Amino acid sequence: MEIIVTDERDVRFIEMCASFGCEVSDPQVVLLLNSFNRTIGCASFKVYDADSAEITTLFLNSYDDREKISYKLIRQLEKIAMDYEFKSVVVSFDSKEDILIEIFEKLDYKFVDDLLMKKEFKSMI
Repeated sequence: MEIIVTDERDVRFIEMCASFGCEVSDPQVVLLLNSFNRTIGCASFKVYDADSAEITTLFLNSYDDREKISYKLIRQLEKIAMDYEFKSVVVSFDSKEDILIEIFEKLDYKFVDDLLMKKEFKSMI
């Protein structure tokens, strides 16, 4: 598997989002996960505020290893967010029944609002 870092203008990202009924036009840092020349997952984030990035998409075209693929994409987004000197990452959900909530909880995200989770990065200083 190969992770490709790109942006919201990448045709592969646009097509994957469209296949899930989503359209993204805000500036995004985008990750595409390819396996055997096929995009099997994507994730992206945008600026939320001065200190935080917001994960805006996490789509998977594979039913195999969904949790493993999700972790891989989220962790890579977190690394890039830290490289951009964000202090935290947030993610919002449409409902408390979202299947991804459990994955984000396992990655140390905590609810800060009814449908908003946040992960603070620990300072290395």
